[in-house]
Amino acid sequence: MKKAGFFWIGYADLMTSLFFIMLVLYVVSFALYKKQIDKIDVLTATLENTIKELSISAEKAKILEAVEKNLEPLKSDTSLFRYEEKYKRFTLAFDVKFKTNKAEIKLDELEDFETTSNKIRNVGIKLQKTIDYLATKKVQDSTMRNVSYLVIISGYASKLIDPKEKNDYVLSYNRAYCLWSYWKKLGIDFEDEKYKGLIDLQISGNGWGGVGRFKRDLKEDFKNESKNQRFIIQVLPKIGKAI
Repeated sequence: MKKAGFFWIGYADLMTSLFFIMLVLYVVSFALYKKQIDKIDVLTATLENTIKELSISAEKAKILEAVEKNLEPLKSDTSLFRYEEKYKRFTLAFDVKFKTNKAEIKLDELEDFETTSNKIRNVGIKLQKTIDYLATKKVQDSTMRNVSYLVIISGYASKLIDPKEKNDYVLSYNRAYCLWSYWKKLGIDFEDEKYKGLIDLQISGNGWGGVGRFKRDLKEDFKNESKNQRFIIQVLPKIGKAI
């Protein structure tokens, strides 16, 4: 009986030890399992976000491609517009020369008034037709319904003899404002109620700043510098929620 008692005591100790070992192994295994699950969850979330971002990027790329196509009428009209691919903007394809310190589009302030003012009027008409087309596409094409446009009318000034920076920045803004006002008097109004939600119009004066300016050529009587008396039109898409 004593030998049997020792057996059961030893057996119980062995089972207790085995149970303890199994418990430790279970805890360790569960901890490792939980750690791997957490890693998988993080990787899954990262992958899902990446897929979503790629999907949104692809959708935006598709929309931008459609926008580029919609602006083709402006790019193709080389008599009125010159598209500067490097800067993604439109500049007028003809020279606009103001008399010294002048800004308004009228006979006593704009050189070669009849020809230049007629071209400026045609630019406004062409731009309005293009924006009307963008408005139509926004209604008809589901991919364009969350797209609006920032239209920037920028005026510039030349650095001629005895230039004054502050005055020329004000002058360049006044030129852009006068262009907007001139178009508005002709019934070309990009802030009309029908463009609400489509066009955000901004008028700016770049003065002596901005990229792509013509070099100042004092020795050549500012032949190139005078070309900086120009207008630049930017039509920038603003894409809302893509998908």
